Amino acid sequence: MTVNDIENFLKSFRWNTLQKMYGSAHTSIIGFISSEWINQSELNSILDGAPSPKIGKGRKDQKNAEILLCRGNKPYIVVEVETGVVKYSEKIDSIWDYLSNSKDFNGIKLGLLVMANGYAQSSKMIYRHNWEPVKKKVTKKKYSAALVSIEKSKAILDESTLGHLRRRNNYYPWDIVNIDYWIFDGNNIREGNLWKQ
Repeated sequence: MTVNDIENFLKSFRWNTLQKMYGSAHTSIIGFISSEWINQSELNSILDGAPSPKIGKGRKDQKNAEILLCRGNKPYIVVEVETGVVKYSEKIDSIWDYLSNSKDFNGIKLGLLVMANGYAQSSKMIYRHNWEPVKKKVTKKKYSAALVSIEKSKAILDESTLGHLRRRNNYYPWDIVNIDYWIFDGNNIREGNLWKQ
């Protein structure tokens, strides 16, 4: 896929929908991507809990991406969603495993990592772009990859029932304020914004 193809794919999703998903939103983001993809064409489908690109004894050595977006009768895009910064490198390795397995995943064109950028600092939750090390790792391979980085800011909560519920754990009191993308097609890089508060 070219940079233009990947950018058009990312911009075809209604990213503003995510602003009303409070919490770590891991499963909600997976559901969002799945629904957006399926609604684009009758030819589109997904494999939820994508089959592992490696087959080991039992579960040994097996990694399963969140979803595999399929077009027609072929896999098209492998998607990983990660809320914790410490697992980004592991998720990129998982994407490489899929992209390098042309025998089982013939037709796969792109790896997508959606990053929710959450990490604990002194028992407080922090959210900000944490993708510089991931960008470096991505450019060391010749695969097409896209990163979507979700930035959050601490919300000012009112005294409503929802406001009280959102104070109950570290994930809830955060609002999405910015969603950026970064694309690498094996040669070219492009970055931009998908949504801003």
